Amino acid sequence: MTEQEFFTDFSQNILAQSGAEKNFTRSIFLDHMCSLLESEGLISGYDLTEHKITAARKAQAVDAWSYDDERSCLTLVLADYRTAGTMETLTKTEIGNGYKRLRNFVSSAMDPSFATSLEESDPVAGLAWFMKESRENIEKVLLVLVSNALISVRISELPDESVCNYSTSYDVWDFGRIYRNEISGKTRETVEISFEHTDGAGLPCLPAFTGNDTLKSYLLVMPGSILAKLYDEHGDRLLEQNVRSFLQFRGKINKGIRDTIVNEPNMFFLYNNGLSATAEAVVTNSDESRIKKITNLQIVNGGQTTASIFTAHKKEKADLDKIYVQIKLSVISQELAEEVVPKISEYSNTQNKVNVADFFSNNPFHLRIEELSRRLWAPARAGSVQQTHWFYERIRGQFVNQQATLSPAEKNKFLAKNPRQQMLTKTDLAKFLLSFDQAPNEVSLGAQKAFSGTPQTKGLVGRIASLWDKHDGTDVNEIWFKQIIAKAIMFREVDRIVFRSSWYTGYKANIVTYTIAKLSNMVEKMNLSLDFLDIWDRQCLPEQLMYQLSSLAQSINEVLCNPPQGTTSNISEWAKKKSCWESVKALDLTLTDSAQQLLIDRGQNKEQVQDGRRNQVIEELIKAEIYVFEKGAEYWKKLRDWNRINLNLSTKEVGILNIACSIPKNYPSEKQSKVLMEAEKRALKNGFVVVG
Repeated sequence: MTEQEFFTDFSQNILAQSGAEKNFTRSIFLDHMCSLLESEGLISGYDLTEHKITAARKAQAVDAWSYDDERSCLTLVLADYRTAGTMETLTKTEIGNGYKRLRNFVSSAMDPSFATSLEESDPVAGLAWFMKESRENIEKVLLVLVSNALISVRISELPDESVCNYSTSYDVWDFGRIYRNEISGKTRETVEISFEHTDGAGLPCLPAFTGNDTLKSYLLVMPGSILAKLYDEHGDRLLEQNVRSFLQFRGKINKGIRDTIVNEPNMFFLYNNGLSATAEAVVTNSDESRIKKITNLQIVNGGQTTASIFTAHKKEKADLDKIYVQIKLSVISQELAEEVVPKISEYSNTQNKVNVADFFSNNPFHLRIEELSRRLWAPARAGSVQQTHWFYERIRGQFVNQQATLSPAEKNKFLAKNPRQQMLTKTDLAKFLLSFDQAPNEVSLGAQKAFSGTPQTKGLVGRIASLWDKHDGTDVNEIWFKQIIAKAIMFREVDRIVFRSSWYTGYKANIVTYTIAKLSNMVEKMNLSLDFLDIWDRQCLPEQLMYQLSSLAQSINEVLCNPPQGTTSNISEWAKKKSCWESVKALDLTLTDSAQQLLIDRGQNKEQVQDGRRNQVIEELIKAEIYVFEKGAEYWKKLRDWNRINLNLSTKEVGILNIACSIPKNYPSEKQSKVLMEAEKRALKNGFVVVG
């Protein structure tokens, strides 16, 4: 897909998400870009402010912010969004003016009177009060400009001036960078780290591989000072994206690691297990005794060690001269990453309660959702005859990349069947599910934490792990998928309702998730259920329900924007607290009679869920029978030969395997096929390999 084609698609996607309301498109773009920065590991969570003062001599603006407590880095984001139908150029003057407005805001916020002059309901008030109260803790400021314009080729460098005596750095995400990032299909932007400046022009290493057919691996020892510097510069970008939130060491030092670093630094190498890391490419010297460059270094296991070394040095001034860390570095191509990295994570993170592989896109849950989204047709909406799909983007960039090779006519046909506004991501699922699961405070933590969870919360991963294990994955079925889509329809409609409301002043994301959670709680207390399958059939919300949700949202806005005395003046922080949800739950609100008429008995909903599970069981058995038959007798004979040596299968499994070895004369039943598939999976994990 060309840059211009991607621009058109990107712009249409923003319009589709905004419901064609032009005054909403900038907010959608800003939220999209902040989510992108978060997925890249540049920020961890974010709050939207969309603050602007146009005074001629002191123009200032800031659209979003994030603070990394570990690295003491405050990130401020400003959006430059163009509404033209063609790509425009982002000039040096425009970049300079954008950064100037951000710097002016920082200068204003350093004045103690600035925060007190703001209304608490103003979204920028939280940032202003944070900067007022934490000015001594901020060590670095990162100013980020995001734009859907294309940066001028004449711009070769960004500003380097500091603001308010803080160490200041600058970054631009223009449309060209967005295009390269999203069209690549990679989960993150390429980061290249050079070690040529170190003593000996590289890190000493020992190659740990043989032959051309094996993955390259290296054993190396990295000085603690270099590891701390890398983390200071790159932060969460060094941590494997799918597990960075899961590791959850933020702001904490493991006591054992800390004591060794501070009191016995010479023993650190002996006591610590070191890191497991991956890279997409490695450059060494001629005899492979030193590593000179690493492309996309990712720490898969050892995030706790990395953060503890950095934090001990930064906060306790620990001397790292005697700290050395052993690293097992594996060179894995992007194509193999999804297959290999989850296994490294799973085998090396044995202390984690939730299987780290749950984070990866090749997990059976994500594969099931993708299959359902491609197979099930959503009913045509009123006034239309076109049935459509709700496209689940299991891997980043799937929606765009599936159109890359299509002709204009084929692309139009694809979009007619897969409308842009019906595309879902993994973090979208997290917002929808957790909101209806009455956990709006978890949703308010941000997309990545809602997905992965924290030490105190389960997130989507924890909930799905429990759901999947309960009935061997059969709870995730056609009925479940239709209910999820109904929740998506309701969530996105509330989003539009809130934005259009005359009382709305900010904090839309928090208001939306709390409104959904409150409705879910009210319906539960009535021992009733929302009729999700009716919403699926309509592909829209009944007017009675829209009116009810609008009323709830306004009441919830009052609670969110007026935190109790003694809690916090930061509304976005208040929304993250369980006590905020308890306050919203305590609101004495009632559903209108017309809204109640749309509800169904909980027993009816339970019956729908059970029907979906039963149908999925039957479907899985049929699939298993087809799978075993299509593998053929010769394949199963190879498994039997392997088992005679390795003795991995039970007597029952061997009996079924013998039947499979006589296909097509005989073949296992549906249930026997299911047993055989599980036996094969275990054998593959234990070393069974079919060559040729």
